[in-house]
Amino acid sequence: MNASKLVFSDDGDNFRIISVDNQQDVLVVYVQSTTRSAVCPNCCITSKRIHSYYTRKIADLPVFGKTSRIILRSRKFYCHQDECPFKIFTERFESHFRPYKRRTERLESKIRQLGLLAGGRPAQRICTILSIPTSDTTILRLIEKSDFSPAKGVTAIGVDDWAYKKRKSYGSILVNLHTGKVIDLLLDREQETLRKWLQERPEIEVMSRDRYSNYQKAITLGAPQSIQVTDRWHLLKNLSEAVQKVLIRHYSKATALLANKELRVDDQQIAENQSSLSENRSSPDSAHGGIRLKRFEQLKELQKKGYSIRAMARHLCMHRQTVKNYLDMETLPRKSQCKINPLEKFFTHIKKRMEEEPSILITTLWQELRTQGYKGAYSTFSEGLKFYGIRVGKKAGFTKELPNHGAATFKPSSAAIWFLSDQQNLWDDQRNIIRELCKSSKELNKTFILVQSFRKIMAEKSGDTKLREWIEKSSTSGLKEIASFAKGLLADCPAVENALTLPWSNGPVEGNVNRLKMIKRQMYGRAGFDLLRKRVVYAPS
Repeated sequence: MNASKLVFSDDGDNFRIISVDNQQDVLVVYVQSTTRSAVCPNCCITSKRIHSYYTRKIADLPVFGKTSRIILRSRKFYCHQDECPFKIFTERFESHFRPYKRRTERLESKIRQLGLLAGGRPAQRICTILSIPTSDTTILRLIEKSDFSPAKGVTAIGVDDWAYKKRKSYGSILVNLHTGKVIDLLLDREQETLRKWLQERPEIEVMSRDRYSNYQKAITLGAPQSIQVTDRWHLLKNLSEAVQKVLIRHYSKATALLANKELRVDDQQIAENQSSLSENRSSPDSAHGGIRLKRFEQLKELQKKGYSIRAMARHLCMHRQTVKNYLDMETLPRKSQCKINPLEKFFTHIKKRMEEEPSILITTLWQELRTQGYKGAYSTFSEGLKFYGIRVGKKAGFTKELPNHGAATFKPSSAAIWFLSDQQNLWDDQRNIIRELCKSSKELNKTFILVQSFRKIMAEKSGDTKLREWIEKSSTSGLKEIASFAKGLLADCPAVENALTLPWSNGPVEGNVNRLKMIKRQMYGRAGFDLLRKRVVYAPS
């Protein structure tokens, strides 16, 4: 086989290999052009009159594990056009060797792809292994100077925001819902920026988004021909938040019920019970006391005096949203330690040992539980006992009765998820808690029915026929939290109906946001938005 055709497979007739020098670490290939004429780059007139010769050293792809270098013998020509300012010009080549370049096009293409996939320094290490000597700054410079063509002809797009600098600056990410690939990154999440981007693409038919108002307005103005689809995950999240607020209002009664305590029907008795509970929790030895409870009690006193939300937030140095959350609470919910503490599985044994030996030490109890499968450290075990109000050993005189297992696991955030979940997928303990909660209150029972019916609408994709009926029932249910959620759905009803009817989802967008976070952690964010955008959008799949 002709060596010239092996090295230059596309244009083998235009170059001829003169010789090959096989050194220890480098393979040097001497090449000469076979064309008899050249075109002036200024006046575009062909010339055959040679002025002189010179050599160019150009790096190429590695061969047999060795660095490859091409020594190209180039020529200079006289220009025959008297009016052309270029009296002498160098010959240009259509492929492989660009003017002023020290690398072939195919080598630059591979380096650029490695940079887009791995970043600057990781790509540099890969190039070193592949016998391609280069630096991380060179790789980033190649990416920065490259021109990429934006994607066209995409009909289904998902949009979401991403944090360029968390809590300070945010951008927008746009993803092709057909392929799951990122189309573009926008520097901000403002309405005008997205509207201009959409107006340049009239072929868009479907737009998936979250419930952010700027995106809704931008799509309405920039792509009025498209169908808007709200993200289903955000719908469930907002509904879960509404359910959690309902559970917080019923927290004291529900906790008492699940702890097998007698429910007080008399309002005066309830107030006395809550007052005594607050006193116990605010005692120095209480596991639930501290500054959080004191601020809650101060807020309730200010609320009774008729202070506004802004005044209470300013007086207590709290966020207004925290003040709003506390207004409907009768008692302060237990602060979650984790979703389900492994210590709860051993409550029966702990209670039995405390009854048998009231003065048992924490160390002894911890060593016994270790033999039964408890894997927590001593400090974790001690903190867990303190969290649940259990006093062992010298402190056993304060509390000799363990909290009930059901009450310990009841947390409004967890119970809200159980309300939304398929009851078939829950544990027996979780289903029992939901059953007892619904029995304890008509409001909680009504909340459970509405939430499960919404979930059924989403599962059956019957939003076009049943959603408005559900919104009407929720608005007249007497549950202000669920009614507020329904009111928000009504403001964006067409997009919500599409979300509960069509198969489109914002899931691919969320996945690409996570990928974008990973790339930012590789220090690509400091390199600037343009470089970050090129790596995210144009990285080879």
